[in-house]
Amino acid sequence: MAQGKYPTDEIRERSNLVDIVSQHVALKKSGSQLKGLCPFHNEKTPSFQVNPDKGIWKCFGCGEGGDVFSFVQKIENLTFRETVELLARKAGITLETSEKESARLSQRDRLFRANSVAAEFYISSLKSSKAAKDYLARRGISDAAVAKFRIGYAPDSWDALRLHLERMQVAYADSVAAGLLVARDNSTGFYDRFRDRLMFPILDMSDRVIAFGGRIIGQGEPKYLNSPETPVFSKTKTLYGLNFARKVIPKQDTVIVVEGYMDALTAQEAGFENTVATLGTALTTEHVNLIARYTKNAALCYDADSAGMAAALKGAPLFEEAGLKVTIMMLPPGEDPDSILRKGDKSAFANHVTKAIPLIDYKLRLAVRPFDLKTAEGKTSALKAAVEIVAQVDSTVERERLIRMMAQLHPNFGSGTTRAEDHIRSDIERSRVQATRTVKNTVQAGSGNTTDKPKKAALSLRDKTERLILGMMVCKKVDPNKVFALCPAKEFLAGKNAILAQAIESLYASGGEVEAASMYGLLDGGEAQELLTDLVVGTDESEYEQPIQELLNVLQTHRKNESLARKRELMQKVNDGVISRDDPEYEEYMKLVRETSSPFRR
Repeated sequence: MAQGKYPTDEIRERSNLVDIVSQHVALKKSGSQLKGLCPFHNEKTPSFQVNPDKGIWKCFGCGEGGDVFSFVQKIENLTFRETVELLARKAGITLETSEKESARLSQRDRLFRANSVAAEFYISSLKSSKAAKDYLARRGISDAAVAKFRIGYAPDSWDALRLHLERMQVAYADSVAAGLLVARDNSTGFYDRFRDRLMFPILDMSDRVIAFGGRIIGQGEPKYLNSPETPVFSKTKTLYGLNFARKVIPKQDTVIVVEGYMDALTAQEAGFENTVATLGTALTTEHVNLIARYTKNAALCYDADSAGMAAALKGAPLFEEAGLKVTIMMLPPGEDPDSILRKGDKSAFANHVTKAIPLIDYKLRLAVRPFDLKTAEGKTSALKAAVEIVAQVDSTVERERLIRMMAQLHPNFGSGTTRAEDHIRSDIERSRVQATRTVKNTVQAGSGNTTDKPKKAALSLRDKTERLILGMMVCKKVDPNKVFALCPAKEFLAGKNAILAQAIESLYASGGEVEAASMYGLLDGGEAQELLTDLVVGTDESEYEQPIQELLNVLQTHRKNESLARKRELMQKVNDGVISRDDPEYEEYMKLVRETSSPFRR
């Protein structure tokens, strides 16, 4: 269906851009606009802005921008049709479509429905499973938590879900694509992927079920089974519990990252609502970028076993690369967040949060752990390993703090002098110099391919003036009739200025309000749409407080000078015999003679 057939204005009016963007970005007030980290590219300094009054957003880092439709379309990776249908449903608007179009739901919609049907089936099945309910009771999961997290149970059957999906008219192809059913090897049918498992629905930021995690109740492997990758689910880009935690993380300005469903669920229910979990996979850059939209601080809380420590060490640098401050929670051996909180001592877990140590301290502990610090040889080896770690720290203040910690490993420690710290400091500096030389040589080896980025051309006075006037009309600082009476839209600079001016003129002439969001849809892409976004989001509205008559005078004077220059150019051609009376340029010349023979009008 074509874009023009949709009630886009009504959908746009009922769709709150700020609420929708806030599901994915932590926005903070910045003047008349809202600002946050762009969800479409990795950045450390916020360059993503939303104008709540105009319903327009723009990232000045990657250049993306638009209205509520373009944001949802890009963040959800949808077609325009799918975007309109999604926003219409959220706004309670029924789209008038033909019977054929109604039957042709998008694949994403069908997968969401299949997952939703399965979730309700699992919830219903839990009510009749004593074993599953007993398991939840043993784990201390309350009825309120079961309801909030929509926990269910997959029966110990090969086709219980399959038959239910069939009764609910969910196509086998969609059930398989959603990861709910598996095709038999002999191609004679399908069977349920999840059997005799406690089911944890995985929700997106719109609280839609996109996948499941199944925890086996009895004996068997694997202990946890996740849905496979699907068109609506990627475990490397999804964090369990973030749909709830995202509302709290910006307020507390920190996130606690744990390993499993139970850890996240128990922590959130215990009051640590800023907790999220990875889905049986290591932390990825996508996970970190997702978290970075809401906070710059993360505490990693992994199981206190070797696997958990290795995961923390591997994942933590990703946070630092993204400009986040990361700390490590040191849990007692054999403990995890769930086991600590199930004992009922919230203060113990809170204490671990408070005492989380910086990543570099954690690395130092791991570096010296293999050595016997009761012997001189062990201390020497541990000190050597620690020097290599601390040499990677750029902050002088931080290095000095760590040097004081390391001094006790040096043979001169306790001698009443600073010789121990001085020796360690010298070793660190030598290591840093060597590392710098290595980096410098690498850079020089590849320096032949570097090129400077082209600079943007400066705007002419006319272009700047026209943009100010356009912005004033879009932001309702001036009556468009006053502008177009003196400067018709067609006489704005050819290209985006003229296109936007004509769109404003057309909308105003038809009796419509000059609304930025509505106009954005009318422009239908291109440079004029980008210009509108820049005028609304990228310009401080205080710039639009200038006297309109002065701007119009500047524009008229500039046009008059251009006309005079063009007349002189054509006159020279006439005198040189380059153009004759039959040439179009001669007619243009005579028109300019008539217009400039008296004071500039209009």
